[in-house]
Amino acid sequence: MIGVKQLRTLFQEVAAEVNAELDDNMLAFKVKKIIVSPTESHLVKKLKDLAGVVLAFRMPSADSAIIDADNYAELNKLLFYIIEKVDPGTHDDEQELDHYNMLQKLTSAFKLKLMDRLMGNDFAVPTMSWPKGFILNLNIRNLEASTA
Repeated sequence: MIGVKQLRTLFQEVAAEVNAELDDNMLAFKVKKIIVSPTESHLVKKLKDLAGVVLAFRMPSADSAIIDADNYAELNKLLFYIIEKVDPGTHDDEQELDHYNMLQKLTSAFKLKLMDRLMGNDFAVPTMSWPKGFILNLNIRNLEASTA
């Protein structure tokens, strides 16, 4: 299992990489703060008055799956969120969807960079061969996923 401090450092590094690659129309969505929390309810309390885009994650679980003495595994689950507090009524429906769309693009970019780091593969390389029917343009300046 990865240590919480080590994981926070990893998230800080990946957030800095993603922030550095954002283009002008995404600059308002730079991750400004990273929060670690043991539970979702604790996370909500920590987010109460924070402004800007926040990368928050719940500490990994330490669940074990012991079927018998010879079959042991760990199921370490991690949830992360890229969120921004927005006061209700400040956006109409279309603006709200546009806002969510930008956060979704940011989340996708972060997820791919994180997968690249943790799995040791080249998930963030545009020349990678993807499964048939799925095309992914990984240029964060124009991050779009579509099916062929």
